[in-house]
Amino acid sequence: MRLQGKIAVVTGGAQGLGRAISLGMAREGAKVVVADLQTNKAESVAHEARVLSAEALALEVNVASEPSVQRLAEETFKRFGAVDILVNDAGVYLRSPVVSKTEEDWDRTFNINLGGNFLCARAFVPAMRKQRSGRIISIASSIAHTGAREFADYAASKAAIIGFVKALARELGPDGITVNAICPGSANTDMPRRHRSEEEVMARLRATPLGHVLEPEDIAGSVLFLASDAASYITGQAYNVNCGTVMI
Repeated sequence: MRLQGKIAVVTGGAQGLGRAISLGMAREGAKVVVADLQTNKAESVAHEARVLSAEALALEVNVASEPSVQRLAEETFKRFGAVDILVNDAGVYLRSPVVSKTEEDWDRTFNINLGGNFLCARAFVPAMRKQRSGRIISIASSIAHTGAREFADYAASKAAIIGFVKALARELGPDGITVNAICPGSANTDMPRRHRSEEEVMARLRATPLGHVLEPEDIAGSVLFLASDAASYITGQAYNVNCGTVMI
């Protein structure tokens, strides 16, 4: 098991990609903190992890709130005493053209998608520095490279995550901490279904060079690799996992 005994915190861990990552960590032997605003769903995922014989803790967190993130860190250290892996997956995906997008929605997208990365890093990095090891993996998006009509705030926030990851990787490299991003393509989760019909979603998912419908578990595999010792010397990178829809 690649992550035996490691302690992993997964924000947005209650559903979709976050759930797949949380359970993947559990299968690989990690102790998992499932952090999400949706406490009931987070507890359900934590229960699934326990069924896999992993220690798991579900915690409510609003990654856009510094006090909430601080409580997440405090409860993590109280239960497990350390942190080895931080996965920043929590995010929002709000649709509207730039000219009609409200300032509140713009700010909300950035406060959650980008601000959550900043607040969680600030909360957990000191502990990683003390042990001189750690893995930080942020979920960006292929849209960071291509843009997307009616999702300017989402695209901009995800592009900003890549810049943040690269800067943080330079800061933390001397401390033995790696920082990387995964840029998923459209995956078979609830998120795209909030803005498109089922037919549109499935057509989009199948329209890839590989012809494969990207599942959350497909993306989680890359996260698990970056969290493992096999990726000890990979940092500051943004990996596209999208069945070939974006090639850069």
